[in-house]
Amino acid sequence: MLTTLTTWPNRLLNFFCLLLLLLCTPFMVQTAAAQPAPPPPFVIHTEPDNSRITIYSEFLHDAPGNLTVDDISALASSEFQPATRFIERLGVQDGNWWVRVALKNELDRPQEYTLHVLGNPHASLYLPSPAGYAQASSELRIPGRGAGFRIALPTGQTQLLYLRLQAQGYLTYGLSLTTPNHFLADQQVSNALYMVLAGAMLILVIYNLIAGIMRGGITYYYHAVFLLSIIAISLLLADFLPLVIADSARLQPRLLFVIMLLALWAAAGVTKEFMRLKQHHPRLDTLVNGLQVVSLIALVANLLLPLSLAAYLSFMLVGFAGITMIVLGYTSWHGEAHGGGMFFMTAMLVSLPALLVCLAYLGILQTSAELPQWLMGTAVVEAVTLGVGLRIRRNHQSRLKTQSERSEAIADTVDSTRRETLSRIGHDVRTPLSGILGMAEILDDTPLTPNQRECVSAIQHAGDSLLRIINDVLEHSQLTAEGADINRASLDIHDQVMEAIDLFKERAEEKHIELITHVHTNVPARVLGDAGRLRQILTNLIGALIRHGTPGELVVDVSMEPTGQADRIRFGFSGSAISDDTVQRLKDSQRQSESSHLSLVIAEQLVDALEGRMGTLQDHRGAHFWFVLPLPADSTGNHPTVKVDPARLEGRSILVVDDSSTVTRVLRHHALSWGMKVTACHDPREALASLRTQANINEPYDVVVLDHQMPGMDGMQLAARIHEDPLIIHPTVLVMLTGVNQAPSSTQARNVGIHRVLSKPVSAPRLRQALAEELGNDRPAPQEQTEHQPDPGLNILVAEDHYLSQKVIRGMLGKLGLKADMASNGREALQKARETRYDLVLMDCEMPEMDGFEATRKIREWEQSHGLPATPIVALTAHILKEHRDRSFAAGMNAHLPKPVELNTLRETVVRYTQSGEDLPGS
Repeated sequence: MLTTLTTWPNRLLNFFCLLLLLLCTPFMVQTAAAQPAPPPPFVIHTEPDNSRITIYSEFLHDAPGNLTVDDISALASSEFQPATRFIERLGVQDGNWWVRVALKNELDRPQEYTLHVLGNPHASLYLPSPAGYAQASSELRIPGRGAGFRIALPTGQTQLLYLRLQAQGYLTYGLSLTTPNHFLADQQVSNALYMVLAGAMLILVIYNLIAGIMRGGITYYYHAVFLLSIIAISLLLADFLPLVIADSARLQPRLLFVIMLLALWAAAGVTKEFMRLKQHHPRLDTLVNGLQVVSLIALVANLLLPLSLAAYLSFMLVGFAGITMIVLGYTSWHGEAHGGGMFFMTAMLVSLPALLVCLAYLGILQTSAELPQWLMGTAVVEAVTLGVGLRIRRNHQSRLKTQSERSEAIADTVDSTRRETLSRIGHDVRTPLSGILGMAEILDDTPLTPNQRECVSAIQHAGDSLLRIINDVLEHSQLTAEGADINRASLDIHDQVMEAIDLFKERAEEKHIELITHVHTNVPARVLGDAGRLRQILTNLIGALIRHGTPGELVVDVSMEPTGQADRIRFGFSGSAISDDTVQRLKDSQRQSESSHLSLVIAEQLVDALEGRMGTLQDHRGAHFWFVLPLPADSTGNHPTVKVDPARLEGRSILVVDDSSTVTRVLRHHALSWGMKVTACHDPREALASLRTQANINEPYDVVVLDHQMPGMDGMQLAARIHEDPLIIHPTVLVMLTGVNQAPSSTQARNVGIHRVLSKPVSAPRLRQALAEELGNDRPAPQEQTEHQPDPGLNILVAEDHYLSQKVIRGMLGKLGLKADMASNGREALQKARETRYDLVLMDCEMPEMDGFEATRKIREWEQSHGLPATPIVALTAHILKEHRDRSFAAGMNAHLPKPVELNTLRETVVRYTQSGEDLPGS
């Protein structure tokens, strides 16, 4: 019983002791773990020969940067992170880092070794001392690139060493252990290799500078800057910058990032110049130019940003540029561009090492390779390759230039021969054609039967068509070779449009195409432009559209440019006559040999020469041709205009009768702008009913404008019904619009009460003047022709070797009441000019024995030597090109008249140069 009682207290005591032990165990374990334990040491069994001991080290980040070696040595081992590679690349970092490594010498004697720290030349070493740890003295630091320290290791002891590293925007470190002799030997070999590579690159830099000076081209200068930058980057990464210059550990990374961006700028310059991106790939050129601008901006920003951000920005930009260069190189190589394969090779040689460096220093790629040496080695190969490529490209460009000059010389010869041939053919064709048209014009003024007059008209139309084709061919030849000769002066838009339309009225009627013109009221009355060129554009376009048009309406619409530019006028061509088939035929490349295609080409060239635009548009309303020209308003107001009293039309009522809704719309638009009250009818019977209604309510129409050809009842029948209707007693003015070949005679029109017959299409100023004259009860006064007729007593000399041309010019002068002396060649003309003082000389330019140019020069010389006033001399030639006009003026002629000459043109020329006091431009 006693034994049992004694056992229970003992068991209770044992239980409490066990419980206390369990509670204290975690604290005992934590206390034991808190004691600093060294990492596994690197054991030296034999004499080390550049042993890499990085994997035996551990590192710790001191973000605030205020820890001392005593603080670090007191930290637990769990605070440190073991290294896993021979060169530890921790990427973009900042602040201080601590590294510790344990070394144990198991040799039988103490040894002195060299601890080499790679990638951090500003590292500090801390050695064990009686008082703890102390920084290694400067005597232990070995001079040279990188950080090297002499350390002594006693036998059989483990020594724990601490290193403090300073991040340079990025952190890379490696540890190696070797003897001092081996360290110095390795340093000499490595330095010698760097110097050899740097020397080779400097030689290539000098070569590029000399080549740039001698051969020209900015590519060599870009390449020289790039190679210098690579030298500097490699030496900085290899820790060649002396410590005395960079004691703060700030200059080296800043300088490195700036030079990296400078290398990026230079590499982009080499790319765009070598591949000629501006000429061949404008979009890629914009990308590379943007890359250059960004690199310069980042270069400045790097000086202001923290080191870590500067490192991120520099490495990311260089990496992106490297990928871009590879893509551009592959694109040029795949596109079979000349030199593309060579450039792709150089892009790979530069970009791949650059990408490896960026990835490694960003901590993405782990490698123990000596990257600066690789960078310099590939740069040397790249420089040699690019130098060969530049030389090959220069030779290729030289060959291309030689071939281009040879081809250009051949093309110039061919073009000159072609133009001379065309000019000669044009002259030889225009000379007899001039006789044909001239004789036809003279014949047309003689009494003829209707059948004969129709034959003469056919001859004139055929001759005009042939003349227009010849002029187009010669004009196209001149535009292709020399461009257009632009002469800007004041012009009337209405006159230019109507002059172009008048040429095609009969042809349009034959094809049942109704021509309609609409010059909007906001278009200035007079503008500044080249009247001749504008008329050529309109003539070529209208002629081509009529030639391929279908029966219907062709509307020529002139308005201000819809974009709102005040000095630009739009000319549009639309209507039912322009079908989709018409547009297709005009655009068909198989029809390029047709004259219509030539007309469109000439029109487009002239529009370009006048700094305009031209195009086509197809929508739900049909097809449209258009062109826009800069024609600023002429505000001088020094030009004669037909005066119309606005009061004669304001408030007057007008009835427009036409089955065409387009015509009624245009006439309504104009009449409203004149202040008239407008009513439009499309059916003659409806118009007759409207006339009766207005007469019944005692508000009759003042004017009725009616079309000639209308379905059901034509204009003549409607006029007769109006004239005979007993309800319509008010004297209404009737104006008929009719075609050229369908116009009634004056007697027929008068019999049905028609007051005025106007040919369609009628311009707004012409219609306004006619209405004002009729409503004002006054007729246009007969033109005084006396002042526009030449003096019958003029003494004129005609120098012409072609017999038919002599008859034509003599006949035209006879119709003007003039007589002329004839000379068959230039020598005879010179003799007659010396014997007789003529009031005017009409001089052919190409004649036997002496041409007109030489004859004119000799006449001018003779006049000057005798102190005589210059006789007006007008070139009368079948040549129409600008070079012939210039040659005429250079010889001393006053004007240039191309054959065939129209009677009115001849009259105006004779009057102009024979009026008293007229200034002679060529004299």
